[in-house]
Amino acid sequence: MVDKETLKECQVCLIGYLLKNIEEIDKLSITKDYLKDFSIQGKKYNFKYIFEKIAQIHKENRDNEMLQILSADEQIDMNILGEIIQGNPLEQIGAILAKEGTIIQAHKEDLLKEAYNKLKNGDCDINEYTEKVKQINELGIVKQEYITEKELKQCLESDKKAIRCLGFPKLESCLKMKEHDFMVVSASGTGGGKTALALNMLSELSKHYPCIYFNMEMGEEDIKERLISIQSGVPMETLEKYKHITDKELKNRIDEAMEEIGTNKRITILTGAKSLEVVKATINRLDPNEHTIVFIDHIGMIRGFSRSSLYEKTTEIAKTLRAMALNHNITMIALSQVSRGQAQQGSKAQYNEAPTLSRLKESGEIENSARQVIFIYFKTEDNYFIHIAKNTRGEVGIDIPITFTKNIMTIRER
Repeated sequence: MVDKETLKECQVCLIGYLLKNIEEIDKLSITKDYLKDFSIQGKKYNFKYIFEKIAQIHKENRDNEMLQILSADEQIDMNILGEIIQGNPLEQIGAILAKEGTIIQAHKEDLLKEAYNKLKNGDCDINEYTEKVKQINELGIVKQEYITEKELKQCLESDKKAIRCLGFPKLESCLKMKEHDFMVVSASGTGGGKTALALNMLSELSKHYPCIYFNMEMGEEDIKERLISIQSGVPMETLEKYKHITDKELKNRIDEAMEEIGTNKRITILTGAKSLEVVKATINRLDPNEHTIVFIDHIGMIRGFSRSSLYEKTTEIAKTLRAMALNHNITMIALSQVSRGQAQQGSKAQYNEAPTLSRLKESGEIENSARQVIFIYFKTEDNYFIHIAKNTRGEVGIDIPITFTKNIMTIRER
């Protein structure tokens, strides 16, 4: 039996450790329900609430603001918080996991007492009691479940995880994209069409998935105009004169496009330079039961790094974006620039070659983390192609001919 003093000490150690090492909360298996509050000599140790608050702060990626947030919370006694911090002598996660085991055991003992009292009072029968005891005893145990033949067959037969309706049938067929992929889109140079390609994908995918577009480079009005132009087929220079248009047919066409976007497409645009922490916090708040497509425009505009080199910054960004795609119910499509240090393709060239992976800016980790990398480029003037440079599920080096109509920002396969 775990006595009250031992349980209180374990909880002080565990929460005190988390206050100094909040990131380690991911290694614990308990929730606030496993903890027990204490009132001692008029002092209220509300361990449940403090643990829940710490978990919430971590989920929102606000670890560096933790003490500030906790100190502003009227439900937390700062004297108690200070006592908890000072009362934790442990510095190793291994020791904390041992304390967690004691907390789990105490929680199980309380549940067993409650179940026995229900049986004793006639609130449940022996079969219900036996099943409840079995469930309680399994708390905190990691079950070892082997893969079955049925699960393997379901994996091969299921196509529910495939990303559909990319808007480019040939490209979709070649890439065979699936949920949780991380795709990088680039172009042969500045203004080469990578944003146009991403917005055309967004326009189609948003009919079937909720989409978030991190717009870090353009004005929000520019992005909205481009989406209207793609949907309506009306040039952007005409859209800029919308309130002066007298042609009813043309105005109706624009209005119908806006209605289609607003009613049948699920698009959220977040404008302005964002830190990686803001991107993570936004994704953490998404509905985990619905798959979301996340666009990053573009990797180079993510801010907030103190590292000395662009390579280190790009490496951490690429690894983190890939991890987010794996650990959340999302698919990531990120845009990247090409390196200016390498030969650029120009309109004067008679024949331009397809870009290579090495042309991605600080390409090392982007190339490693991405499941797919595609470029938009032109071989000769107005002769555009989508080039598949990396593809974990199919062929690479494929050129898909496209038509890029710049005045309406529309890209279509030929």
